[in-house]
Amino acid sequence: MKIHNSLFILLVLFLNSCDQKQKKVDRPDPKTPQQVSHLKEEELMLQKMYQKIVAYHSDGNDIPVDSLETVNEKFQTAFLNSLTKNPESIRYPFDSLKKENIDIVISSDSLFKIYSWNTWEGGTMLDFMNLFQYQSGTKVKAKLSEETNPENDDYIPFYSELFTLKNGTKTYYLAVSNGVYSSKDVSQSIEVFSIENGELKKETKLFKTKEGFVKELRIDFDFFSVVDRPERPLKLIKYDDQKKRIYLPVVANDGSVTKDFTVYTFTGQYFEVK
Repeated sequence: MKIHNSLFILLVLFLNSCDQKQKKVDRPDPKTPQQVSHLKEEELMLQKMYQKIVAYHSDGNDIPVDSLETVNEKFQTAFLNSLTKNPESIRYPFDSLKKENIDIVISSDSLFKIYSWNTWEGGTMLDFMNLFQYQSGTKVKAKLSEETNPENDDYIPFYSELFTLKNGTKTYYLAVSNGVYSSKDVSQSIEVFSIENGELKKETKLFKTKEGFVKELRIDFDFFSVVDRPERPLKLIKYDDQKKRIYLPVVANDGSVTKDFTVYTFTGQYFEVK
C-alpha cells in the first residue's frame, strides 16, 4: 500500500509540474526587477519627449510647424520601438504617460492594449495618434493607427474604453473611440477588434442595423449638451458585460444627448436591436 501511495504522490507532483510549465508557455514570465527598471527608464524618456511636443505647441508661432511634426515623428518611432523590443510592456502601467493625458486602455484578458494621444498638430479639430499592442500566443506586437486602418479613413480618433466579449473560442474587443472636430462638434463610437492568426483585425460584421451591417455604432453630438458631466473622457456609450448589451445614447435633432438609449444585444453572431 505504501508503494502505491508513493507512486500516486509522484504522479500528482509530475502532473502539477506539467501544468505549471504549460502556464508558463501561455503567459510570459513575470517581469524581473531589471525589466521593470528598464521600462521605467523608457517610460521617463517617452514622457520627456511628449512634454517637448506639448511645449512646442504651447510656444505657438515661435516654433516652425515642421518642428512640431518632427518631434511627433520621433515620439511615435521611439514609442513603437519601445513596445516592440519590450514585450512585457503590454502589462506595464506607464503611469507617467497617463499623467501627460495619454490615454491607455487594456482588455480584461491583458492581450490587447491601446495607447492614444493628442499630437497637438490640429486646431479646433484635434489630431490624435494611436498605438495598438496585442499578444498572440507568446508573441507581442505593436502597430500605429495607419497599419490597422485598411480603409484609410482620414480622421484618427482616440480610444477611451475597451471591453472584452468572449464568444466560444472567439474573443472580440469592443473599443470606444472619440472624435473632436471643433469645440462643439464631437462624436463617440464603438468598434470591434479581434486577434486572428497572429494579427490584429478590425471586424466589420458585428453590428446589424436597418441599413445592414456597419463597422461601428456612432453618435455625433453637441459637446455643450454634456459639458457638465464630471467624467473625462466622456462615458456616453455603455456596455453590459453580463447581458452582452451595448447602450447607444439617443441624440436629438439639435445635437443634444438625451437620457434615452438604443439597446443592441449580442445574438451569438452579431449585435442588433431586439
